[in-house]
Amino acid sequence: MTTIAELADRIAHAVSADPAVVRLDAGSLGLVATYVPGGRVAGVRVASPTGPVVLGVVLYLDRPLPEVTARLRELVRSVAGDMAVNVEVAGVVSTVDDAGGLPPR
Repeated sequence: MTTIAELADRIAHAVSADPAVVRLDAGSLGLVATYVPGGRVAGVRVASPTGPVVLGVVLYLDRPLPEVTARLRELVRSVAGDMAVNVEVAGVVSTVDDAGGLPPR
């Protein structure tokens, strides 16, 4: 059986690899996170092994946000199974410089 910590970590890796995602984001109060032994997975909150999941993300603005958030929901479901997924867009950046010098994906 997959633990909540393992599930949150797998979701974080999958979402971070999406080309529209600049970074995961825990939100201004740090509430979008899953606490795991030795730390936390920022930007992914998993309430239980059956969900729901909340993602906090900063996205590149070069794609339609509804399209990107729908794709991220499906990506999470492909990793975690059929569960409710809420995507909270914490911010958007239009260029590499806006993203803090991150390379384009």
